[in-house]
Amino acid sequence: MIRNPALAPVEIERLRAIQLSRIAQEETNPNGAAGRVLRPLVFCAAHPYGFISGIGTSASVKALTREDLVAFHQRWIRPDNMKIFVSGDTTLAALLPKLEAAFGSWTPPAGIAKGTKANVAVAQQGQGKIILIDRPKSSQSVIVAGMPIGLKGVDDPIALRIANETLGGSFTSRLNSDLREAKGWSYGVGSGISAGKGDLVFQVTAPVQADRTGDSIQALVENMQAFLGAKPVTPEELQRSINSNTLSLPGDYETAAAVLATVQGNALLGRPDDYIAKLSARYRALTQADIAQAAKTAIDPTKLTWVIVGDAAVVEPQLAKLGLPVEVRRAAPAAAAGK
Repeated sequence: MIRNPALAPVEIERLRAIQLSRIAQEETNPNGAAGRVLRPLVFCAAHPYGFISGIGTSASVKALTREDLVAFHQRWIRPDNMKIFVSGDTTLAALLPKLEAAFGSWTPPAGIAKGTKANVAVAQQGQGKIILIDRPKSSQSVIVAGMPIGLKGVDDPIALRIANETLGGSFTSRLNSDLREAKGWSYGVGSGISAGKGDLVFQVTAPVQADRTGDSIQALVENMQAFLGAKPVTPEELQRSINSNTLSLPGDYETAAAVLATVQGNALLGRPDDYIAKLSARYRALTQADIAQAAKTAIDPTKLTWVIVGDAAVVEPQLAKLGLPVEVRRAAPAAAAGK
């Protein structure tokens, strides 16, 4: 299957239909629609992470041919572009003969160069803006905001990830506690730092009641500004996050699959084999100053790009007080009908 996939036309058409169905569902789902709009805005159209969605567009999927898939396989799925990772109750001595039998005679296709990944700079982020996707009669608005943080996955920003736990990365975070527990405008609010080897993004997600959309954005910004300024992480918040991340480590690596994923992650991100063994000590060495500096360097709420999926008739008047430029777009037809 790896060396000589059949890529049978009937299978291609079966999977094409499934993919087109997934795209249609994503376009008409408020969370999916917001995500498809945000990524190209946060990065840029030419950036590898600036794709509309990991499952593509209807036009691109419809245009794919078997020849395209064969060409992709020849450029990317090849022995000079492969590493094999194994985790389990076995040894290299037992495995190597089997791997040699399966892959030892495999050679790259003659005359076809290995694929290379694009190295494109992230677009500079200026003033924040709002994209409002009109979904009439929606009782809830889905708010998603993001910005690149100037760091890559290989930079291993653990201080920033700990900072985000306090801000919006856990159930007890400030964003969730304010909008869910104190104000009652949402069932759950969160923020996160993306994963991956390349450019990282800070993102906020907040499904809120429609008549509080503008107030919710204002509250999110105020919470972020306070965290970056007058109300940085407290000793109690820092200790809670450190405990959460260190005490869970033994349970995180109980299975062969978890060990395998860690080894693959280390290889992807250029980390040493003992990365996890030393992680607890790195967490425990973090200080309030480390957390505050990491957050201030990466997060700027004035530069966030906001995407809102909601009823424009209800939401748009609420946005004027925020002082940000607003662009209104129509939702996909099924979403606009409230389906």
